[in-house]
Parts: sequence; structure tokens; C-alpha cells
Amino acid sequence: MAYQKLTYAGTECNNYLYFSFYAEVFDTNLVTTELGIEPTSVKIKKHPVPISTSWKYQIEVGSEIDLETPLEQLVGIFECKVDAINRLKEKLQLSTRIQFVIYIDINPDSSTPYFGLNKRTIDFLGKTGTEVDFDLYKTDTIGLLDKMDEE
Repeated sequence: MAYQKLTYAGTECNNYLYFSFYAEVFDTNLVTTELGIEPTSVKIKKHPVPISTSWKYQIEVGSEIDLETPLEQLVGIFECKVDAINRLKEKLQLSTRIQFVIYIDINPDSSTPYFGLNKRTIDFLGKTGTEVDFDLYKTDTIGLLDKMDEE
């Protein structure tokens, strides 16, 4: 019987997190100018995808299991911009999100990623009305799922 791999992401862990502004359509250059920060990516709404416009600042974590340190780094970049973030959100009708993309290695000898939401981070999230979202994927660095498919 083949193993169903709905959240299977292959054989490499590539954790990352990002802070984003998003809405149906908006001028991403205004966000860049107001914040004085270059995004790592921008997506502009088109038909059929992407279904919305976004401005993202991403921090790569790779296979590291410590997600708390990069989260602190991300908050550190944006916490002095709270007033600008809130002005942009109101002026352009934007939403903000911190997105975790986490790969969990199914190898029983591997640790799972960890992070915490300390008071500083919670304060930032509250002041900016920022949502937090998590995408979780399984990775198989030892080929366990392939062995199951062979049986």
C-alpha cells in the first residue's frame, strides 16, 4: 500500500519565516518606501494566481531547529517600525502576518524545531495586529517513506 504524502516535502529541511503585508491589490513600492526595507519577495495579484498581492521579508533558517532566534531577529527588524506599519495598514487596507514554514524530519533521531513567543514578540504582534500562521511539512532525510512504498 502506498503511503499518502499530503504534507511530504522531500528529503531536505528548509525552515523559514517571514513578515508580510497582504491584500487583494496594493502598491508594494509604497510599503518599501515607507519602511525603508527592501522585501525579499513581492507577489502581484493576477488571474488565476496569485490570488492576492503580498510584500514579504523572509529569514531563511534551513535545517536549524532553533526558530526562536530568527523570530527575534525578524521582530527586531520591524519593532521600530510599528507606527509606519500601522499607518500603511490603515492607509492601504492591509493585513500583516508572521508565517512559519516548518519542516519536521520524521527521522526518530532528529529533534523537532522549537521557538517561543516571548513578551517582546507578543507585544509587537499586539501593537501591529499581526496574525501568526504555521505551515508544517514532513521531511524524510532517511528514506523511511520510500521504504514503506516498496512494501
